[in-house]
Amino acid sequence: MMNLQRLLAAALAAAFVLSGAACSNGKKKDDAFANQEKSDRELRAEAAALYSLARKSLDQSDFDDAVQRYDLLSKRYPFTDFATQGEVEAIYALYRGYDADRALSAIDRFQREHPRNAAIDYVQYIRGLVNFNRDPSFSSMFGSNASKGDVSNYRRAFDDFALLVQKHPTSRYVGDARKRMIYLRNVIAEHELGVVEFYTDRGAYVAAAKRAEQIIAQYPGAPATYRALELMEQSYRKAGLKQQADDAARLLAGQPAAGSQDVAGFPGGESSPSWLDRLLRRDAADAPKPPSSGMSPDAAAPAAEPAAPAAEAAPANAEPAATP
Repeated sequence: MMNLQRLLAAALAAAFVLSGAACSNGKKKDDAFANQEKSDRELRAEAAALYSLARKSLDQSDFDDAVQRYDLLSKRYPFTDFATQGEVEAIYALYRGYDADRALSAIDRFQREHPRNAAIDYVQYIRGLVNFNRDPSFSSMFGSNASKGDVSNYRRAFDDFALLVQKHPTSRYVGDARKRMIYLRNVIAEHELGVVEFYTDRGAYVAAAKRAEQIIAQYPGAPATYRALELMEQSYRKAGLKQQADDAARLLAGQPAAGSQDVAGFPGGESSPSWLDRLLRRDAADAPKPPSSGMSPDAAAPAAEPAAPAAEAAPANAEPAATP
């Protein structure tokens, strides 16, 4: 009899503990599921209020706080247009906050989830800017020639801008992207020319000539191509390959004089500022800020699409760059 009473007491205690746990779990529902009990108007008002706080932080250049608020907006109200607009603005905040890895991850996610969004060209443009300004070499931080360091991120940036030009030829960001592509092409070609000179200094003339041919083929119009032709002719002659050297000489004779090729300085008017200068002055002139969406908590219904971020007017006469 005593054993039966003990079993009953244990069962009642276990039932009490389980019921308490269930109540506790019910109180800790995920925000998105808890929101199912609210009306669309209530959800929109709450999302708008949180978005307004995030945008205020962004406008005040408090990028860390802005990113935190945008993340909270996406978690609590994932199916609102405020959340989508917040994702675009969070990408800008991450870029301005020098968090390149998180910015690229956010860009990948946005492009995967919103391929038809009105701001997709802006997001691709910011991807190019992230790689354009990412991980400088030590020497380039103090004004040394950027072509002397690692140009891997410059290659990625060129590809990012090229994709923008290809997929969104009418985008307002194409003009600036083309100018940056010319600058990047010239820097990468100059870097490759350094490899040719390295080979010639060590007597590897055939390797030098082949590398020079690649520069001429891949970077037409770059200032480095004229010097590449000169080194190609010299290398073939020193290697005893007269026919190839004569062909290179004929090509060289038909080229414009050195210095007359398509040269574009650093976007913004400078020849090539140090990375440290670019770091200290990164602002809306470098990357246009996403505009206010115009969405209001009192709006009766959400807009079909958030407003696309605006850019500063790009020069209409920017010349396209050749693809490396």
